[in-house]
Amino acid sequence: MIFRSLRANLNLGLLVTIIVLAVVLWALIGLAAEKITGEYIQSRLEHDAESLLVAANFDNDGQLVLDEKKIQNIYHRPFSGHYFIIQAGNNTHYSRSLWDETLTVPDIGNTNKVAISQQSGPRNQSLLVRQQRYEKQGQDLLIVTAEDVSHIYAEIHGFQKQFGASILLIIIVLLAAQSAIIHFAMRPVRQAQQAIGQLESGQASQLPENVPSEVLPLVREVNRLLQRQQQRLERSRHAMGDVAHAIKTPLALIHQWYESLDDSEQQRHARVLQQIRQIQQRVDSELKRARLAGDRRSHKRFDLQQDLPPLLDTLQRLYQDKPVELELQNAEDALLPLEKEDATELLGNLLDNAWKWTHSRIRLEFSEQDDNLRISVEDDGPGIDPQQAATLLQRGQRQDETVSGHGIGLSIVKQVVESYHGTLQLDHSEQLGGLRVVVELPLSNEVNG
Repeated sequence: MIFRSLRANLNLGLLVTIIVLAVVLWALIGLAAEKITGEYIQSRLEHDAESLLVAANFDNDGQLVLDEKKIQNIYHRPFSGHYFIIQAGNNTHYSRSLWDETLTVPDIGNTNKVAISQQSGPRNQSLLVRQQRYEKQGQDLLIVTAEDVSHIYAEIHGFQKQFGASILLIIIVLLAAQSAIIHFAMRPVRQAQQAIGQLESGQASQLPENVPSEVLPLVREVNRLLQRQQQRLERSRHAMGDVAHAIKTPLALIHQWYESLDDSEQQRHARVLQQIRQIQQRVDSELKRARLAGDRRSHKRFDLQQDLPPLLDTLQRLYQDKPVELELQNAEDALLPLEKEDATELLGNLLDNAWKWTHSRIRLEFSEQDDNLRISVEDDGPGIDPQQAATLLQRGQRQDETVSGHGIGLSIVKQVVESYHGTLQLDHSEQLGGLRVVVELPLSNEVNG
Protein backbone atom coordinates (compact mmCIF):
# COMPACT_ATOMS: atom_id res chain seq x y z
CA MET A 1 0.00 0.00 0.00
CA ILE A 2 1.51 3.30 -1.14
CA PHE A 3 -1.04 5.64 0.47
CA ARG A 4 -2.96 5.22 3.71
CA SER A 5 -6.11 6.23 1.84
CA LEU A 6 -8.02 3.37 0.23
CA ARG A 7 -9.51 5.78 -2.30
CA ALA A 8 -6.08 7.11 -3.28
CA ASN A 9 -4.74 3.56 -3.76
CA LEU A 10 -7.73 2.57 -5.92
CA ASN A 11 -7.37 5.72 -8.04
CA LEU A 12 -3.62 5.14 -8.37
CA GLY A 13 -4.16 1.52 -9.41
CA LEU A 14 -6.71 2.56 -12.02
CA LEU A 15 -4.44 5.35 -13.28
CA VAL A 16 -1.44 3.03 -13.68
CA THR A 17 -3.58 0.39 -15.41
CA ILE A 18 -5.12 2.89 -17.82
CA ILE A 19 -1.75 4.51 -18.62
CA VAL A 20 -0.11 1.14 -19.36
CA LEU A 21 -3.09 0.08 -21.47
CA ALA A 22 -3.19 3.44 -23.27
CA VAL A 23 0.54 3.40 -24.07
CA VAL A 24 0.36 -0.17 -25.38
CA LEU A 25 -2.79 0.62 -27.39
CA TRP A 26 -1.25 3.84 -28.76
CA ALA A 27 1.90 2.00 -29.85
CA LEU A 28 -0.01 -0.92 -31.39
CA ILE A 29 -2.36 1.37 -33.30
CA GLY A 30 0.60 3.39 -34.59
CA LEU A 31 2.40 0.25 -35.72
CA ALA A 32 -0.76 -1.14 -37.25
CA ALA A 33 -1.39 2.10 -39.18
CA GLU A 34 2.16 2.12 -40.49
CA LYS A 35 1.96 -1.54 -41.46
CA ILE A 36 -1.38 -1.19 -43.24
CA THR A 37 -0.20 1.95 -45.03
CA GLY A 38 3.08 0.32 -46.03
CA GLU A 39 1.29 -2.75 -47.39
CA TYR A 40 -1.11 -0.55 -49.34
CA ILE A 41 1.75 1.48 -50.86
CA GLN A 42 3.64 -1.72 -51.71
CA SER A 43 0.54 -3.02 -53.45
CA ARG A 44 0.29 0.21 -55.45
CA LEU A 45 3.98 0.06 -56.35
CA GLU A 46 3.45 -3.52 -57.53
CA HIS A 47 0.60 -2.40 -59.79
CA ASP A 48 2.75 0.45 -61.18
CA ALA A 49 5.56 -2.04 -61.84
CA GLU A 50 3.14 -4.28 -63.76
CA SER A 51 1.97 -1.25 -65.79
CA LEU A 52 5.59 -0.42 -66.59
CA LEU A 53 6.17 -4.04 -67.59
CA VAL A 54 3.34 -3.69 -70.11
CA ALA A 55 4.81 -0.42 -71.44
CA ALA A 56 8.33 -1.91 -71.81
CA ASN A 57 9.19 -3.69 -75.04
CA PHE A 58 12.33 -4.70 -76.97
CA ASP A 59 12.91 -3.74 -80.64
CA ASN A 60 14.54 -5.87 -83.27
CA ASP A 61 17.96 -4.81 -82.05
CA GLY A 62 17.14 -5.91 -78.49
CA GLN A 63 16.97 -2.34 -77.23
CA LEU A 64 14.49 -1.48 -74.49
CA VAL A 65 11.70 0.82 -75.70
CA LEU A 66 8.98 2.37 -73.45
CA ASP A 67 5.51 3.23 -74.67
CA GLU A 68 5.03 6.64 -73.00
CA LYS A 69 1.27 6.49 -73.55
CA LYS A 70 1.02 3.53 -71.22
CA ILE A 71 2.95 5.27 -68.43
CA GLN A 72 0.95 7.25 -65.88
CA ASN A 73 1.23 11.03 -66.08
CA ILE A 74 2.41 11.24 -62.49
CA TYR A 75 5.74 9.78 -63.59
CA HIS A 76 6.16 12.65 -66.04
CA ARG A 77 5.85 15.50 -63.49
CA PRO A 78 9.22 16.53 -61.98
CA PHE A 79 9.64 15.52 -58.34
CA SER A 80 6.07 14.28 -58.14
CA GLY A 81 7.02 11.73 -55.51
CA HIS A 82 6.47 8.79 -57.89
CA TYR A 83 9.57 7.45 -59.62
CA PHE A 84 10.75 4.42 -61.54
CA ILE A 85 13.92 2.94 -63.00
CA ILE A 86 13.95 0.13 -65.59
CA GLN A 87 17.16 -1.72 -66.29
CA ALA A 88 17.66 -4.21 -69.11
CA GLY A 89 21.30 -5.16 -69.57
CA ASN A 90 23.18 -1.94 -70.19
CA ASN A 91 20.01 0.01 -70.95
CA THR A 92 18.51 2.04 -68.12
CA HIS A 93 15.39 4.20 -68.31
CA TYR A 94 14.50 6.78 -65.63
CA SER A 95 11.14 8.42 -65.07
CA ARG A 96 10.96 12.09 -66.04
CA SER A 97 9.82 12.80 -62.51
CA LEU A 98 13.37 12.15 -61.30
CA TRP A 99 14.56 15.02 -63.42
CA ASP A 100 18.35 15.00 -63.01
CA GLU A 101 18.23 12.93 -59.80
CA THR A 102 18.76 9.22 -59.50
CA LEU A 103 18.01 6.45 -57.02
CA THR A 104 20.30 3.99 -55.34
CA VAL A 105 19.46 0.54 -56.61
CA PRO A 106 20.75 -2.20 -54.34
CA ASP A 107 21.96 -5.35 -56.06
CA ILE A 108 19.40 -8.11 -55.54
CA GLY A 109 21.13 -10.55 -57.90
CA ASN A 110 19.15 -12.65 -60.33
CA THR A 111 16.46 -13.66 -57.85
CA ASN A 112 12.83 -12.98 -58.58
CA LYS A 113 12.12 -12.04 -55.01
CA VAL A 114 10.69 -8.62 -54.22
CA ALA A 115 13.00 -6.25 -52.34
CA ILE A 116 11.51 -3.42 -50.28
CA SER A 117 13.64 -0.66 -48.83
CA GLN A 118 13.48 2.93 -47.69
CA GLN A 119 15.82 5.70 -48.80
CA SER A 120 16.05 9.42 -49.23
CA GLY A 121 14.92 10.76 -52.56
CA PRO A 122 14.91 14.12 -54.35
CA ARG A 123 14.30 17.14 -52.15
CA ASN A 124 14.75 15.03 -49.01
CA GLN A 125 11.70 12.98 -49.74
CA SER A 126 11.31 9.71 -47.84
CA LEU A 127 10.84 7.01 -50.44
CA LEU A 128 9.50 3.50 -50.16
CA VAL A 129 11.35 1.59 -52.89
CA ARG A 130 10.23 -1.67 -54.48
CA GLN A 131 12.37 -3.63 -56.94
CA GLN A 132 11.79 -6.91 -58.71
CA ARG A 133 13.16 -8.75 -61.71
CA TYR A 134 10.87 -9.76 -64.56
CA GLU A 135 11.34 -11.64 -67.84
CA LYS A 136 9.82 -10.34 -71.08
CA GLN A 137 10.53 -11.34 -74.66
CA GLY A 138 13.34 -13.50 -73.39
CA GLN A 139 15.03 -10.53 -71.73
CA ASP A 140 15.61 -9.85 -68.03
CA LEU A 141 14.16 -6.62 -66.66
CA LEU A 142 14.71 -4.94 -63.30
CA ILE A 143 11.87 -2.60 -62.50
CA VAL A 144 12.28 -0.24 -59.56
CA THR A 145 9.28 1.80 -58.43
CA ALA A 146 9.34 4.33 -55.59
CA GLU A 147 6.84 6.57 -53.87
CA ASP A 148 7.22 9.43 -51.43
CA VAL A 149 5.64 8.39 -48.10
CA SER A 150 6.74 11.31 -45.95
CA HIS A 151 3.33 13.04 -46.06
CA ILE A 152 1.56 9.76 -45.30
CA TYR A 153 3.72 9.09 -42.24
CA ALA A 154 3.25 12.72 -41.20
CA GLU A 155 -0.51 12.11 -41.25
CA ILE A 156 -0.03 8.91 -39.25
CA HIS A 157 2.01 10.78 -36.65
CA GLY A 158 -0.66 13.49 -36.55
CA PHE A 159 -3.28 10.81 -36.01
CA GLN A 160 -1.19 9.35 -33.20
CA LYS A 161 -1.03 12.78 -31.50
CA GLN A 162 -4.79 13.19 -31.79
CA PHE A 163 -5.30 9.66 -30.55
CA GLY A 164 -2.97 10.33 -27.61
CA ALA A 165 -4.91 13.51 -26.74
CA SER A 166 -8.16 11.53 -26.94
CA ILE A 167 -6.71 8.86 -24.64
CA LEU A 168 -5.66 11.55 -22.16
CA LEU A 169 -9.19 12.96 -22.17
CA ILE A 170 -10.60 9.45 -21.70
CA ILE A 171 -8.23 8.88 -18.76
CA ILE A 172 -9.45 12.07 -17.10
CA VAL A 173 -13.10 11.08 -17.65
CA LEU A 174 -12.45 7.55 -16.33
CA LEU A 175 -10.67 8.88 -13.24
CA ALA A 176 -13.57 11.23 -12.56
CA ALA A 177 -16.02 8.36 -13.01
CA GLN A 178 -13.85 6.12 -10.82
CA SER A 179 -13.78 8.77 -8.08
CA ALA A 180 -17.57 9.08 -8.23
CA ILE A 181 -17.98 5.29 -8.11
CA ILE A 182 -15.55 4.96 -5.18
CA HIS A 183 -17.28 7.84 -3.38
CA PHE A 184 -20.61 6.04 -3.76
CA ALA A 185 -19.12 2.64 -2.85
CA MET A 186 -17.39 4.07 0.24
CA ARG A 187 -20.64 5.48 1.63
CA PRO A 188 -21.19 2.47 3.94
CA VAL A 189 -17.63 2.87 5.20
CA ARG A 190 -18.25 6.55 5.93
CA GLN A 191 -21.44 5.57 7.72
CA ALA A 192 -19.41 3.11 9.79
CA GLN A 193 -16.95 5.91 10.56
CA GLN A 194 -19.82 8.12 11.72
CA ALA A 195 -21.13 5.21 13.78
CA ILE A 196 -17.73 4.94 15.49
CA GLY A 197 -18.00 8.62 16.37
CA GLN A 198 -21.51 8.00 17.73
CA LEU A 199 -20.16 5.01 19.64
CA GLU A 200 -17.46 7.18 21.19
CA SER A 201 -19.92 9.95 22.07
CA GLY A 202 -22.33 7.43 23.58
CA GLN A 203 -25.11 7.85 20.99
CA ALA A 204 -24.80 4.21 19.92
CA SER A 205 -23.83 0.97 21.65
CA GLN A 206 -22.58 -0.96 18.61
CA LEU A 207 -21.63 -0.51 14.95
CA PRO A 208 -24.28 -1.01 12.24
CA GLU A 209 -23.78 -4.09 10.07
CA ASN A 210 -25.14 -2.65 6.80
CA VAL A 211 -21.61 -2.41 5.40
CA PRO A 212 -19.85 -4.07 2.42
CA SER A 213 -19.19 -7.78 2.79
CA GLU A 214 -15.43 -7.13 2.90
CA VAL A 215 -15.84 -4.93 6.00
CA LEU A 216 -18.66 -6.88 7.65
CA PRO A 217 -16.39 -9.45 9.45
CA LEU A 218 -14.40 -6.62 11.02
CA VAL A 219 -17.55 -4.79 12.14
CA ARG A 220 -18.98 -7.98 13.64
CA GLU A 221 -15.74 -8.69 15.47
CA VAL A 222 -15.69 -5.16 16.91
CA ASN A 223 -19.32 -5.55 18.05
CA ARG A 224 -18.52 -8.89 19.69
CA LEU A 225 -15.52 -7.32 21.42
CA LEU A 226 -17.66 -4.44 22.71
CA GLN A 227 -20.29 -6.86 23.96
CA ARG A 228 -17.73 -9.04 25.75
CA GLN A 229 -16.09 -6.01 27.31
CA GLN A 230 -19.41 -4.71 28.58
CA GLN A 231 -20.36 -8.13 29.95
CA ARG A 232 -17.06 -8.41 31.79
CA LEU A 233 -17.51 -4.93 33.23
CA GLU A 234 -21.02 -5.78 34.41
CA ARG A 235 -19.87 -9.06 35.94
CA SER A 236 -17.05 -7.27 37.72
CA ARG A 237 -19.37 -4.62 39.14
CA HIS A 238 -21.99 -7.16 40.22
CA ALA A 239 -19.33 -9.40 41.75
CA MET A 240 -17.98 -6.46 43.73
CA GLY A 241 -21.45 -5.68 45.05
CA ASP A 242 -22.13 -9.35 45.84
CA VAL A 243 -18.87 -9.64 47.76
CA ALA A 244 -19.68 -6.50 49.73
CA HIS A 245 -23.13 -7.87 50.61
CA ALA A 246 -21.65 -11.24 51.54
CA ILE A 247 -19.13 -9.63 53.89
CA LYS A 248 -21.63 -7.26 55.49
CA THR A 249 -23.66 -9.98 57.25
CA PRO A 250 -20.68 -11.68 59.02
CA LEU A 251 -19.41 -8.25 60.04
CA ALA A 252 -22.78 -7.44 61.60
CA LEU A 253 -22.66 -10.71 63.55
CA ILE A 254 -19.13 -9.98 64.79
CA HIS A 255 -20.23 -6.50 65.81
CA GLN A 256 -23.20 -7.96 67.73
CA TRP A 257 -20.82 -10.38 69.44
CA TYR A 258 -18.59 -7.47 70.42
CA GLU A 259 -21.55 -5.51 71.81
CA SER A 260 -22.52 -8.53 73.96
CA LEU A 261 -19.16 -8.47 75.77
CA ASP A 262 -18.63 -6.69 79.05
CA ASP A 263 -16.49 -3.53 79.25
CA SER A 264 -13.23 -5.30 80.14
CA GLU A 265 -13.60 -7.73 77.23
CA GLN A 266 -14.49 -4.89 74.87
CA GLN A 267 -11.33 -3.05 75.87
CA ARG A 268 -9.28 -6.17 75.21
CA HIS A 269 -10.82 -6.47 71.73
CA ALA A 270 -10.83 -2.73 70.88
CA ARG A 271 -8.37 -3.30 68.06
CA VAL A 272 -10.71 -5.88 66.57
CA LEU A 273 -13.52 -3.33 66.64
CA GLN A 274 -11.30 -0.80 64.88
CA GLN A 275 -10.53 -3.24 62.06
CA ILE A 276 -14.20 -4.22 61.81
CA ARG A 277 -15.22 -0.60 61.41
CA GLN A 278 -12.64 -0.04 58.66
CA ILE A 279 -13.88 -3.12 56.80
CA GLN A 280 -17.47 -2.01 57.32
CA GLN A 281 -16.63 1.44 55.95
CA ARG A 282 -15.10 -0.09 52.82
CA VAL A 283 -18.08 -2.42 52.35
CA ASP A 284 -20.53 0.48 52.67
CA SER A 285 -18.52 2.43 50.10
CA GLU A 286 -18.58 -0.45 47.60
CA LEU A 287 -22.32 -0.95 48.11
CA LYS A 288 -22.93 2.74 47.45
CA ARG A 289 -20.70 2.53 44.39
CA ALA A 290 -22.69 -0.41 43.04
CA ARG A 291 -25.99 1.38 43.68
CA LEU A 292 -24.74 4.54 41.98
CA ALA A 293 -23.48 2.61 38.95
CA GLY A 294 -26.84 0.86 38.54
CA ASP A 295 -27.55 -1.48 35.65
CA ARG A 296 -26.19 0.20 32.52
CA ARG A 297 -25.22 -1.73 29.44
CA SER A 298 -23.72 0.77 27.00
CA HIS A 299 -20.66 2.92 26.38
CA LYS A 300 -22.69 6.14 26.30
CA ARG A 301 -21.32 9.46 27.39
CA PHE A 302 -22.77 11.05 30.51
CA ASP A 303 -25.56 13.48 29.63
CA LEU A 304 -26.06 16.04 32.37
CA GLN A 305 -29.69 16.61 31.42
CA GLN A 306 -30.65 12.93 31.38
CA ASP A 307 -28.22 11.19 33.73
CA LEU A 308 -27.55 13.70 36.50
CA PRO A 309 -31.12 13.90 37.91
CA PRO A 310 -31.35 10.12 38.65
CA LEU A 311 -27.95 10.27 40.35
CA LEU A 312 -29.03 13.19 42.53
CA ASP A 313 -32.28 11.38 43.35
CA THR A 314 -30.30 8.32 44.48
CA LEU A 315 -28.11 10.44 46.75
CA GLN A 316 -31.12 12.23 48.22
CA ARG A 317 -32.64 8.85 49.09
CA LEU A 318 -29.35 7.71 50.67
CA TYR A 319 -29.25 10.87 52.83
CA GLN A 320 -32.96 11.47 53.24
CA ASP A 321 -32.47 12.47 56.85
CA LYS A 322 -30.24 15.41 55.86
CA PRO A 323 -31.92 18.34 53.99
CA VAL A 324 -29.37 19.74 51.53
CA GLU A 325 -29.62 22.73 49.18
CA LEU A 326 -27.84 21.82 45.94
CA GLU A 327 -26.72 24.63 43.61
CA LEU A 328 -26.02 23.63 39.97
CA GLN A 329 -24.00 25.84 37.64
CA ASN A 330 -23.68 25.40 33.84
CA ALA A 331 -25.25 21.93 33.79
CA GLU A 332 -27.42 22.52 30.70
CA ASP A 333 -27.20 20.40 27.54
CA ALA A 334 -23.69 19.03 28.04
CA LEU A 335 -22.07 15.66 27.36
CA LEU A 336 -19.14 14.89 29.62
CA PRO A 337 -15.99 13.47 27.99
CA LEU A 338 -16.41 10.37 30.12
CA GLU A 339 -18.00 7.00 29.69
CA LYS A 340 -21.37 7.01 31.41
CA GLU A 341 -20.44 4.59 34.19
CA ASP A 342 -17.10 6.31 34.85
CA ALA A 343 -18.83 9.69 35.09
CA THR A 344 -21.45 8.17 37.40
CA GLU A 345 -18.71 6.87 39.70
CA LEU A 346 -16.79 10.15 39.60
CA LEU A 347 -19.76 12.45 40.26
CA GLY A 348 -21.40 9.94 42.57
CA ASN A 349 -18.39 9.71 44.85
CA LEU A 350 -17.70 13.45 44.79
CA LEU A 351 -21.32 14.25 45.66
CA ASP A 352 -21.54 11.40 48.16
CA ASN A 353 -18.48 12.77 49.95
CA ALA A 354 -19.94 16.29 49.89
CA TRP A 355 -23.35 15.06 51.11
CA LYS A 356 -21.69 13.16 53.94
CA TRP A 357 -19.84 16.20 55.32
CA THR A 358 -22.03 19.16 54.35
CA HIS A 359 -24.24 20.99 56.84
CA SER A 360 -26.82 22.20 54.35
CA ARG A 361 -25.26 23.46 51.08
CA ILE A 362 -23.46 21.88 48.12
CA ARG A 363 -22.35 23.61 44.94
CA LEU A 364 -21.72 21.68 41.69
CA GLU A 365 -20.28 23.65 38.76
CA PHE A 366 -19.23 22.69 35.20
CA SER A 367 -17.09 24.95 33.01
CA GLU A 368 -14.65 24.81 30.08
CA GLN A 369 -11.15 26.25 30.30
CA ASP A 370 -8.31 25.78 27.77
CA ASP A 371 -9.88 22.72 26.08
CA ASN A 372 -10.51 21.15 29.50
CA LEU A 373 -13.73 20.37 31.32
CA ARG A 374 -13.62 21.70 34.88
CA ILE A 375 -15.85 20.06 37.49
CA SER A 376 -16.01 21.73 40.89
CA VAL A 377 -17.80 20.30 43.94
CA GLU A 378 -17.94 22.46 47.12
CA ASP A 379 -19.67 21.99 50.46
CA ASP A 380 -20.09 23.95 53.68
CA GLY A 381 -18.70 21.17 55.87
CA PRO A 382 -15.56 21.16 58.05
CA GLY A 383 -13.21 20.60 55.08
CA ILE A 384 -9.63 19.35 55.45
CA ASP A 385 -6.34 21.12 56.15
CA PRO A 386 -3.72 21.52 53.35
CA GLN A 387 -1.40 18.86 54.84
CA GLN A 388 -4.17 16.28 54.77
CA ALA A 389 -5.01 17.23 51.16
CA ALA A 390 -1.40 16.73 50.04
CA THR A 391 -1.18 13.35 51.79
CA LEU A 392 -4.54 12.29 50.43
CA LEU A 393 -3.41 12.75 46.81
CA GLN A 394 -0.04 11.00 47.12
CA ARG A 395 0.33 8.17 44.62
CA GLY A 396 0.10 4.74 46.23
CA GLN A 397 -1.13 6.06 49.58
CA ARG A 398 -3.99 4.20 51.29
CA GLN A 399 -6.48 7.07 51.60
CA ASP A 400 -8.76 5.23 53.99
CA GLU A 401 -5.87 5.07 56.45
CA THR A 402 -4.86 8.73 56.21
CA VAL A 403 -8.09 10.69 56.23
CA SER A 404 -11.11 9.03 57.75
CA GLY A 405 -14.31 9.56 55.84
CA HIS A 406 -12.89 11.22 52.71
CA GLY A 407 -10.39 8.65 51.54
CA ILE A 408 -12.27 5.83 49.81
CA GLY A 409 -14.51 8.01 47.63
CA LEU A 410 -11.67 10.29 46.62
CA SER A 411 -9.52 7.25 45.88
CA ILE A 412 -12.10 6.07 43.36
CA VAL A 413 -12.34 9.60 41.92
CA LYS A 414 -8.58 9.75 41.58
CA GLN A 415 -8.47 6.44 39.70
CA VAL A 416 -11.15 7.59 37.25
CA VAL A 417 -9.48 10.98 36.71
CA GLU A 418 -6.05 9.43 36.08
CA SER A 419 -7.50 6.95 33.59
CA TYR A 420 -8.67 9.96 31.52
CA HIS A 421 -5.36 11.84 31.91
CA GLY A 422 -7.00 14.52 34.05
CA THR A 423 -6.03 16.29 37.27
CA LEU A 424 -7.56 16.29 40.76
CA GLN A 425 -7.14 19.13 43.27
CA LEU A 426 -8.37 19.55 46.86
CA ASP A 427 -8.52 22.96 48.52
CA HIS A 428 -10.65 25.28 50.63
CA SER A 429 -13.99 26.57 49.33
CA GLU A 430 -14.00 30.36 49.47
CA GLN A 431 -17.76 30.59 48.94
CA LEU A 432 -19.06 27.82 51.22
CA GLY A 433 -16.16 27.39 53.64
CA GLY A 434 -15.78 23.62 53.40
CA LEU A 435 -13.91 21.32 51.01
CA ARG A 436 -13.63 22.10 47.32
CA VAL A 437 -12.71 19.30 44.92
CA VAL A 438 -11.72 20.40 41.38
CA VAL A 439 -11.42 17.90 38.52
CA GLU A 440 -10.07 18.89 35.09
CA LEU A 441 -10.47 16.52 32.12
CA PRO A 442 -9.32 16.99 28.52
CA LEU A 443 -12.30 17.53 26.23
CA SER A 444 -10.55 15.53 23.49
CA ASN A 445 -10.47 12.37 25.62
CA GLU A 446 -11.09 9.02 24.04
CA VAL A 447 -12.95 6.55 26.17
CA ASN A 448 -10.29 4.68 28.06
CA GLY A 449 -10.88 0.93 28.18
